[in-house]
Amino acid sequence: MSGLKQLIQEVHRRSIWQVLGIYLGASWMALQVVEIMTQSVGLPDWVQPFAIVLLVIGFPIVLATAFVQEGMRGRPDSRQAAAAPVRSQSASHASDDPESRPIAEPRPDETGAGAVEGPELQAGAIAAAAPERGTHHRIFTWRNALLGGVAAFAFLGVVTAGYMTMRTVGIGPAATLVAKGAIDERAVVILADFGSSDPLLARAVTEAFRVDLSQSDVVRLAEPSFVARALRRMERPANGVLGAELAREIAQREGVGAVIAGEINPAGTGFVLTGQVLDPAEGTVLASHRETAADSSEILPAIDNLSKKLRERIGESYASIHADEPLERATTANLEALRLYSQAIDAADARADVPRAVALLEEALALDTAFAMAWRKLGVVLMNRQQQRTRALEALEMAYRHRDRLTKRERYFAAASYFQQGTREPEKAIPAYENLLEMDPEDDWALNNLGVAYQQLRTLDRAEEHYRLAVEADSASSSLPLSNLTGTLVAQGKVEEAEQTLDTHRRLFPDDATAYRNGAVLASVRGDYEAAREGWEDLRERQTGNLFWRALTSGGLAAAAATQGRLEEAEGHWADAEAADVQRGLAAEALDDALESVWYDLLVRGDEAQAAVRLRDALESYPLDEMPPLDRPYTQLASLAALSGQPGKAREILTQYEQEVPELIRKRSTSYRRALGSIAAAEARYEEAVAEFRRSDFGGCVFCALPGLADVYDRAGERDSAIAVRERYLATSSFFRTIWDPTVLGPALERLGQLHDEAGDRQKAVEYYAKFVELWRDADPELQPRVEAAQRRIDEIFAETG
Repeated sequence: MSGLKQLIQEVHRRSIWQVLGIYLGASWMALQVVEIMTQSVGLPDWVQPFAIVLLVIGFPIVLATAFVQEGMRGRPDSRQAAAAPVRSQSASHASDDPESRPIAEPRPDETGAGAVEGPELQAGAIAAAAPERGTHHRIFTWRNALLGGVAAFAFLGVVTAGYMTMRTVGIGPAATLVAKGAIDERAVVILADFGSSDPLLARAVTEAFRVDLSQSDVVRLAEPSFVARALRRMERPANGVLGAELAREIAQREGVGAVIAGEINPAGTGFVLTGQVLDPAEGTVLASHRETAADSSEILPAIDNLSKKLRERIGESYASIHADEPLERATTANLEALRLYSQAIDAADARADVPRAVALLEEALALDTAFAMAWRKLGVVLMNRQQQRTRALEALEMAYRHRDRLTKRERYFAAASYFQQGTREPEKAIPAYENLLEMDPEDDWALNNLGVAYQQLRTLDRAEEHYRLAVEADSASSSLPLSNLTGTLVAQGKVEEAEQTLDTHRRLFPDDATAYRNGAVLASVRGDYEAAREGWEDLRERQTGNLFWRALTSGGLAAAAATQGRLEEAEGHWADAEAADVQRGLAAEALDDALESVWYDLLVRGDEAQAAVRLRDALESYPLDEMPPLDRPYTQLASLAALSGQPGKAREILTQYEQEVPELIRKRSTSYRRALGSIAAAEARYEEAVAEFRRSDFGGCVFCALPGLADVYDRAGERDSAIAVRERYLATSSFFRTIWDPTVLGPALERLGQLHDEAGDRQKAVEYYAKFVELWRDADPELQPRVEAAQRRIDEIFAETG
């Protein structure tokens, strides 16, 4: 209480303007405290307006108190006036000590004008005047004002605490759906397409709502791929409109917790947006909210408010909601750009129409060059399709540069994608994925991509661990973790486990093309090339009309044929892949297809003259200067030149590569190091060549450096090292075998037979000669003399050893 008295005394000493200044300053500070608590602790949005109302109400009270107290200041208190004796004028200055001052009493005859009244008359006069100001003085006191303010804010605190308690425990109208048990925490929900008379606007609004809802930490939004697979199982078109009733039907079949549906309808010059949380089984409305937009420029803020209100009703914390970026900042303020983006998402994810998706994304980015979400989608689409590397890297870099225009989750993904796919620095991507997992330990995309990063770093046990966690987190939505897990198990030599994982993949995602691709690749890893051929043909039939899969399956068929020495058949398939890439408008990919035959000529046939002709024809068909620098196969061309005995030409090509490709890309390029190794080997600088090939031995491919390294040891006459490296190649299990085996496996088996034969190890020589003969049993006639030579040597060894 002493503190309160001191405060009151201090206020008494101030003028009315000083008091009002203090009040306004204190009010500002109080609102700052309320705002900080609203953001950090997570208070309801109405707490701050309530506090403002209390301060507004308090203002006239403080103003009135200040007027009353200012008017009273300088006037004696009525009680003091009644008790004070009246002094004569002559004695009034006699002493400063009240007790020492004499009292002048009037004589009885002094009753006229100028006579001094006695104490009784003066006290009576003051008493008569006191009631006129006493009531106001008793009410409008600083003590009452301060205690009233404290009581008002205490009441606000009690109301807020009560509301939050009811919200948390599920009592009354404040109760959330999670608290009441209507929805489980972290339940999957399906977002239905918004209804509207304007389908394109509805799609844009749906996508914007999806972005905002994806930030929720209390429910998990079903991925479009999950919905598409459910629709295929229901024998419904996967690329149609997902209305509320259809979404409810999917939710019931798949055990999804709730459906969120909405509408946007014109209302005069503006729009009305409504959103509802629906019970899948009964169709009852669990929660609803409505927002209005005065015109199209206010649609995004209205969507933002609508989503946040529904998230609040579901049970998300206020702190989480307040921490989100405004939707137009997290996406784009340009509604037309958002429309185009939403169409691109549909084209890429639901229709697998990548060319249209890329075109739509380019249009959206022309309208908003800082549209980070569109940049990231463009980069990921192009990288996943392994095309237009220059544009893909630019897109990922732009997304990273504008990552402040993304939601928190997308921001981490943008950074991770840039480092992992753009600059090829997976070690820098790992912290971003770990931050995502701190936000949501069951984020299956973060878990999967973290597995990819560890796989790129060759930490295969950690990669397997995260792929399995991703599968456990959401085995129904995405097949990607299963696909990646299969490849990692193969890389660890766990082929049987890989087969089991592939079976699970096919069972859960019977229409997923990647499962059939993995089946064909796994057959090649096992050495069952007939099964691989059947697998690629089956996949081609399933993906009829899709140029991407046509090019991919043609490449797979070519690899299986070439590995068995059927080069003419392989060249026909590569020509088909080249034609598909030409139709796709991808000159760099078409050139890669054409160069495959050049590799066969050099590494399998040993025909440098024919290789030179094919190379010249390929470069005339697909001139390098018509391609972006990063799409030009400089390192591949340099290696081909070196292998054909033209190290000077190879060095010229690499010089051009070094001038046009950033150092950041060059230093993470394994093919660049291998090209340097091939040049050194062609110039008989064998120690330097070995060093370069060893420097190239990093990244996801664990044996890509081995074929070139074995060739260097052969040239240097280091037979034991040449044997060891080739045997290591044969012992390595990897999905990358389908890339290298067509030009490496047959010649490696043949050469191992010869090297062991030269070393006098007849048993090993027979072993490898026999494997070579079996592999190339049905090889082209031009290769049969080598097969016959190996068989003759086997027969000779048997004859010599008995």
